[in-house]
Amino acid sequence: MTFTSVLLVLLRVYVIAPAAAPPQKPLPYVAMHHPVFISAAAATFLHDEDRVIGLEVGKSVKAYPAAILAQHGLVEDESPDGPIAITW
Repeated sequence: MTFTSVLLVLLRVYVIAPAAAPPQKPLPYVAMHHPVFISAAAATFLHDEDRVIGLEVGKSVKAYPAAILAQHGLVEDESPDGPIAITW
């Protein structure tokens, strides 16, 4: 199984969607709280070579693209086991 096929397996369920640009703030990063996810099929902004951090807990599978994490620095989300923090 190649990295790309593993990535595609991770992306089958949900991929974090890019957020609307926040208003200008003095800090370069604005943490994302309770992100909105879209289906992998709708994630047309992703390409095979893009990096993601994948999370699988039970039947819940999510992908956090590195490009979005780099813009926000921190994503605070929920997993079936409780709150989590994803950072890049």
